[in-house]
Amino acid sequence: MEQWLKPLRRQLKHESSVKVIAHLEELLSILPEGGSREALTKEVNYFNGHRQRMDYCQARRRGEPIGSGAVESTCHQTQCRFKCPGQYWTPQGDEALLCLEMFWRNDRWSLLFPHRSTNWSKN
Repeated sequence: MEQWLKPLRRQLKHESSVKVIAHLEELLSILPEGGSREALTKEVNYFNGHRQRMDYCQARRRGEPIGSGAVESTCHQTQCRFKCPGQYWTPQGDEALLCLEMFWRNDRWSLLFPHRSTNWSKN
């Protein structure tokens, strides 16, 4: 199975999701009825529904990350910050702290506090 999937993964990452979908649809046309056909139909439908998000070449040209690692890491770090033992937040406090955290992470702290230097050794 790995030998069959490896070229498709490479093609998806470096070329085009359209080519991968066409290949899967071609396979679908020759598969007999049954579990494998149903599973492949599900995947083809998923790929067709998410075709725009799977244009990895275009995403790279725009400088966007390909994987979800950066987002997952940020979510984990934010959860750790907000869910420390003994800390309880109201919805309003939670939202305010999240806004401050995002200003800090996105290096936009100076927009909130323009009179303060971001060089902490001078503060």
